[in-house]
Amino acid sequence: MTWTRHRPKALSWALLLAFVLVVGFTIARYTGGGVSVGEDLLGLVVRLAVLVLVVLAYLRTGGSTEVSRKGLVVHNGLRATQVPAQAVRTIQEDPRRGGVVALLTTGQAVELPGVPITDVRQVRRALKGR
Repeated sequence: MTWTRHRPKALSWALLLAFVLVVGFTIARYTGGGVSVGEDLLGLVVRLAVLVLVVLAYLRTGGSTEVSRKGLVVHNGLRATQVPAQAVRTIQEDPRRGGVVALLTTGQAVELPGVPITDVRQVRRALKGR
């Protein structure tokens, strides 16, 4: 079974607007002739850092969880993590995050993006192959 956490459209538009504003302001600042790139190196680095944070925030809002008898494939928006079924100790609700987490035998908790609290039982059944 697969669950997907979609990015909200309002967030997509807000982040696109932030991206366009930062890039537009940067271009206007350096093409206006008042400041050269060499003089404002710190300002350019800060603007690039803001752009990186905007892109990372956008990527982190998405994600998906795929559950099978073999284990979990969790994609948190940036990278996919495969967790074998033998490494999963239990699946439980996490009201703090508003979703579901998989507790591993190593003691780590892995958030399952896209899985609502009401689907805990389905995740457990899918891991057992029922």
